[in-house]
Amino acid sequence: MPILIHTADVHLGAPLGWLGPRATEQRQRLRRTLAAIVDLTLSERADCLVVAGDLFDSNSPPASDVRFAIQEFARLAAGGGAQVILLPGSHDHLGRASIYSSYSREFAQIPGVRVLGLDGLPSVDIERLGLSVRGNPASSNRSSGHQLAGLAPDARFAHNVAVLHGSVSVVPIAVDDHPIDVSELEAPGWSYFALGHWHSWREIDGGSAPAVYPGAPEVIAIDQAGSGNVARVDLGDGGASVERVRVGTRNVVPLQTDLTDAPDADVVAEEIRAKVPPDRDAILRLTLTGLLAVDSAFDVDALTEALASDYFHVALAERAYHVRLGDEELEDLPERLVIGRFARLMKARIAEAATDAERQDIEDALQLGAALLQGKDVLG
Repeated sequence: MPILIHTADVHLGAPLGWLGPRATEQRQRLRRTLAAIVDLTLSERADCLVVAGDLFDSNSPPASDVRFAIQEFARLAAGGGAQVILLPGSHDHLGRASIYSSYSREFAQIPGVRVLGLDGLPSVDIERLGLSVRGNPASSNRSSGHQLAGLAPDARFAHNVAVLHGSVSVVPIAVDDHPIDVSELEAPGWSYFALGHWHSWREIDGGSAPAVYPGAPEVIAIDQAGSGNVARVDLGDGGASVERVRVGTRNVVPLQTDLTDAPDADVVAEEIRAKVPPDRDAILRLTLTGLLAVDSAFDVDALTEALASDYFHVALAERAYHVRLGDEELEDLPERLVIGRFARLMKARIAEAATDAERQDIEDALQLGAALLQGKDVLG
C-alpha cells in the first residue's frame, strides 16, 4: 500500500515584506519546515513526497534556498529512497528561465527526484508500487487552461494520482487563475487529487476520489489561518485515506477588538492578552472596531509596541474604529440632513432622560447612529 506525503506552496525565498524586520526569521522558518516535511517522509517510511506546485516563490529565488532544497531531497533519497515528485506551479512555473530548467542537472543527480513536465512527460510511473503520478506543469503565472486537460488515469496501475496546481471553481475565481472545474474531479479511475495553490487546508467534495489542498506548510501571508499542514495519504485497495498532519510552527490568530470607551493602549493590550495568551509563535491579526471617547489616550502604535514582545508579529488587518463626536461637532451637523435632525432629536431625548443610565444609553445610541449615518463601519 503506497504512502504519500503531499505538500504544496512552500514558497521558499518569499520576501514576506509584511513581516517587517521579522521577515528574515520567517524565511529561515520556511526552510526548517521543508526539513520537517522530509523528516516526516522518512519517519513515516513514505514512498513518495509530492509537491503540488510553488516549492519556490519565484523562478529567481536565492541560490541558497535552491541549494537547501536540493540538499534536503538528497537527504531524503539517502535515508529511505522515497520518490520526490515536483509539479511546477504558478510562482515557479515551467516557462522561460524556469528554476527547474536552470538547476535541471542538480535535480537530476538526486536519485528519485522528478519534475513533472521538465522532460516533456507529464507522468511518473512507479511500477513496483503500482502507482502513476500525473500532472500538467504551469507554463506561466496566470493561465485559463484547465489543469486536468489531456490527463487520464492509466489502467495498468492500481493507483493513479493527479497533481494539480490551480483553483477549484466551487467559489468564483478569476478565469485565468489556473481553473479546475469541480466536474473534472468526477472523472473515474483516479485514486487521489493532490491539489496546490490555495494556502489553507481544504477538502473538496463531490469528486470521484479525495481531493485535498494541504495549504502552505508554513505561514506566508497574514490571511492564512489554515496553513501549517501536509497530507499523509494511504493508497489502499479500498481507496485513499487522508490524514492532516501539522508541520508548521507559526499560526495566524485573528482577533476583533472593540475599542469603545478604551482609555489607552495598555488597557486594550491587557484585554487582548486575556483573549489570546502570549505566544512567540503566533501572528496576531487584529481588527479594531468601536467608538473611542474624544478624550481617549489610545494610540495604535503604542498598542502594537505594547504587544510586540508577546507575539511573533502583530498586524492590523483593519482599523474600523472611530472617535466619538463632541458636542460642537454634533451641533455643526446640518439640520437639513438626516444626520443633523437625528442628532438634535437624540440630544432632546438625552435632556429628558430620567436617570443617568438612561442618559448614557441614549448617548451611546446617538454616537452609534451618527457614525452609521456617516457610512462608518463601527459594528465590525
